[in-house]
Amino acid sequence: MFRSLLIPVDGSGHARRALSIACQLVAADGVLHLLNVQEIPTSTYGIATIGTRPPLDTFSKEVAEEAGRAALDSMMETMPAHQCRVETGVRVGSPAHTIIEEAERLGVEAIVMGSRGLSDFRGMMVGSVSHRVSHTAPCTVISVHDAPHVHGERACAL
Repeated sequence: MFRSLLIPVDGSGHARRALSIACQLVAADGVLHLLNVQEIPTSTYGIATIGTRPPLDTFSKEVAEEAGRAALDSMMETMPAHQCRVETGVRVGSPAHTIIEEAERLGVEAIVMGSRGLSDFRGMMVGSVSHRVSHTAPCTVISVHDAPHVHGERACAL
C-alpha cells in the first residue's frame, strides 16, 4: 500500500479509472492528492503573433481555475468509497511539467494517471502527457487505461 499518491485528473475515462485504482492502492491512513492542470493556450491570435505572445490575464487564470475546480468536483462525486485523506489542487501550466513539479513538491511515492486524457489528438502530435511524465518523474508512475485490454476472447484486468 502507498501512503501518498498523486492523481492528475481531467475528467476523462482514463482519469476516472486511475482514481478508482488509486483508491485501492492507498493505505487507509494515506493521502490522495488530486491535481487538475489547466493549460491556457499561449495565443489565440494566429501565426502572425508568434513571438508577440500577450501576457496571461487574470480573467484567463480565473476561468481556468473554475474549470479545474469543476473537473475536480466531478471526480470527487464519482470517487469510490475510501478511508484516506483527499487533497485537491488546480494549477495552470504545462500539464507534464506541472505534474512532475507537484510530485516533487509533495514528495509522493507514485503518480497514478490515465494513459490518455481529453486531448488525445494533441497527444499523438506532440507526445502524450503520460509518456512525458513516465519518463521524467522522480517516482513510480502507474499508467492506467480506460478499460481492460481485450486479447482474443480474454479480458486482462488489473
